[in-house]
Amino acid sequence: MTDDSRETTITKEQLDRLWNALEYTLGTISNGRLFESESNPEYVEIHRGRAVQSRRFLTNAKSTVNELLKEIESKN
Repeated sequence: MTDDSRETTITKEQLDRLWNALEYTLGTISNGRLFESESNPEYVEIHRGRAVQSRRFLTNAKSTVNELLKEIESKN
């Protein structure tokens, strides 16, 4: 039987980065920031700057999660 109750520490800074990524991206794709596409009614448009920043936030969040996973793996 293996023990899967591995613990790792997440710093306040890491948690803040994850929270900011989620909050900013949710704000970007919220109804108030979306515009109906004139060329296709199934699509919506968002501001390019918001999309670029959301991508950066999510890329950083992914890096933070990968850091935490490496920390967990190194404790095994």
